[in-house]
Amino acid sequence: MTLRPRDIVDFTFEAPEGWYDVELLSEDPRGDWPERFAATLDAGEQAAGLTAQLRALQQVLHAEDPTGGTRARVYIPIPSAGVLNAYQTFELLQLEVDDSPESYLAATDADAAERRPGYETLGYRSWRTAHAVGELVGFTHLTALADDDAGDALLEQRVVFAIFPVGSAQAFHTVFRSGFIGGFDDMVTDTQAIADSLRVTLGEFA
Repeated sequence: MTLRPRDIVDFTFEAPEGWYDVELLSEDPRGDWPERFAATLDAGEQAAGLTAQLRALQQVLHAEDPTGGTRARVYIPIPSAGVLNAYQTFELLQLEVDDSPESYLAATDADAAERRPGYETLGYRSWRTAHAVGELVGFTHLTALADDDAGDALLEQRVVFAIFPVGSAQAFHTVFRSGFIGGFDDMVTDTQAIADSLRVTLGEFA
């Protein structure tokens, strides 16, 4: 007898120092989360600048997923520097019958050379490893985003992980993005440690 996959009903992962949950626009009816949050940080004269960056991040996240289904965290290890080093988004992806680590890796590798006006990926590499809950597929690249105002391109490093728990109907998908050079000692290693800490709870069989 083949058992049906079970839903992920809960998950946890470690939150290293300097990572904070983002309050999405759909959860912030008064629109004052950036000010409230910045006031809790020891940012000094940089508080106003951080507030502006946090508000811009809220807007970016809302544009990408107005439903609020994609959660996010922000990395601000040194608030007094006034720099938002990176942010992380994460969600559960419903798996179809033929979805697997192999098919996910094949699809990401096929898209590695994507180029379109205003968007280009550079330095792509991918990997697949065992994970405590199943299997992990990861990839990283630099993304060159055209900045029409500056007449140049903005570079952003991305590290993406898809984790496939054994017996699960969903994959855990998370993306780390940083446009700040020097924001990590090693972005891939540091974010892989967060991904490796993931633990999931599966529901009962239907």
